[in-house]
Amino acid sequence: MTHSIPLQRETDVGAVAVRAADRIAALLAARPEAVLLLPAGATPIPVYRELARRRVDASRAWIVQLDELVGVAPTDPRSFAAFLAEHWLGPFATRPERALLLDGSAPDPAAEIARHAARLRALPRPDLVLLGIGCNGHVAFNEPGTTLQDGARVVELAATTRDALGTHFDGAAPTHGMTLGLAELSSGAATLLLATGASKAAVLTRLATEPPSPSLPVSLLAGVPNVELLADAAALPG
Repeated sequence: MTHSIPLQRETDVGAVAVRAADRIAALLAARPEAVLLLPAGATPIPVYRELARRRVDASRAWIVQLDELVGVAPTDPRSFAAFLAEHWLGPFATRPERALLLDGSAPDPAAEIARHAARLRALPRPDLVLLGIGCNGHVAFNEPGTTLQDGARVVELAATTRDALGTHFDGAAPTHGMTLGLAELSSGAATLLLATGASKAAVLTRLATEPPSPSLPVSLLAGVPNVELLADAAALPG
């Protein structure tokens, strides 16, 4: 059990994608102008593809980027903004004015993430926050040591995070990122955590056995209402 975070166990990545897509599709059918906070990365790709396969209408939804690599421009295919353009904005024809994206190449990263957070605050309360979980327990770029009160900011990336990014940057990944904080990520009406693959088994073991702590940022969401974890068999301990 994961410290009061309800857990839905699925057999494999495909089943996790179907379950998550069911949730998102139902939300968009009920609230076409829903506010969605969406992650980049390998974990959500099957979910986005499943929604595209169903031809879900997300053209009126508000899409909010969670985080970005400092120094990486939106035109760089390695940027998270480019990822969302490829895997969400294009397939779902979301209106450009409804896509709140980050510019990692902004000359003042702190001002850029502050601008982003201000735009988010101007929207209605997020309907859904979709999150992956890093191998060190981070969510977005909220690395170990963060607190539930931390807001949007520029952060130094942990060594494990940089190592995971290294293959895309010839071993020289950016040292900093800009991210929405747990204060923003915990403000949604619902939060859906995704964990798939054997590489996530260790962090889920920690989540199941350790008390909530800043050393494991995802654990701090245990006290947030309407949080659910979807995991496949490979990711679950035991």
